[in-house]
Amino acid sequence: AGAGVAALAYALLTRGFDSISPYFLRISVPEGGGANVVNVILVDYRGYDTMGEITVLGIAGVVIYALLAGFVPARRPRPASNEPRSQFLPLVARLLLPLAVLVSLHLFLRGHNAPGGGFIAGLVLALALILQYVANGRQWVEQRLRTDFRTWIGAGLLIAGAAGVGSWLFGAPFLTSSYAYWTLPLLGSIPLASAVVFDLGVYLTVVGATMIALVSI
Repeated sequence: AGAGVAALAYALLTRGFDSISPYFLRISVPEGGGANVVNVILVDYRGYDTMGEITVLGIAGVVIYALLAGFVPARRPRPASNEPRSQFLPLVARLLLPLAVLVSLHLFLRGHNAPGGGFIAGLVLALALILQYVANGRQWVEQRLRTDFRTWIGAGLLIAGAAGVGSWLFGAPFLTSSYAYWTLPLLGSIPLASAVVFDLGVYLTVVGATMIALVSI
C-alpha cells in the first residue's frame, strides 16, 4: 500500500498540471460579483454542494438533539463545601457577546468581497453564545435567550431554498445568482448580490446546528 501511494504521488507530481484556480480568479468579479473567490464559489459556482452541506449539518444537529433528549449523565458526588465559582469568566463572557455579534455581522456582510461569509460568521456567533453557557450555566442563559435553535435550522434551510427557487422567477436555473451596484446617498456605490440571501440561510443553519449540537452535548 505504501509503495502504491508513493508511486501514485510520484506520477501526479511529475506530470503537467493545469490548475482551474486562475479561471475562478479571473471570472469571480465579472460573473459572480464578488472579490472573495472562496465565498463566490461556495454560494454561486458550488451552490448545490453548499446547499447539501448545510442540509447535512442541520440534520446532524437535530439527530444529536434527538439522541440526547432526556439523557442525564451520572453525576459525581460533590464535596460538602461548595467551591466558589469564577466571577471573572461570566463578566468577560457578557462583555464579549455584543462585540462578537458585531464581528459576526461584519464578517457576514462583507463576505462576498472580503474574507468572511455565512459559515465563519455563524461560527463566531455560535461560539460567543456557547461561551455564555460555559460561563453562566444553561439555566441562566435559557432564562434570557428564549429561542429554539431548531427553528434557526429550519429557517436557514427554507431561506437558502427560497433563494434558489427565486431564480426560477427570472427564467434562470436553480440557485443562479445575480448582482448589481446601487448608488446610495452618502454611502456611494454598494455591491449587492442576490447570493447574500443564500448566504443568510447558511448563516442561520450554521448557528442553529452548532448551538443545538453543543448545548445538547
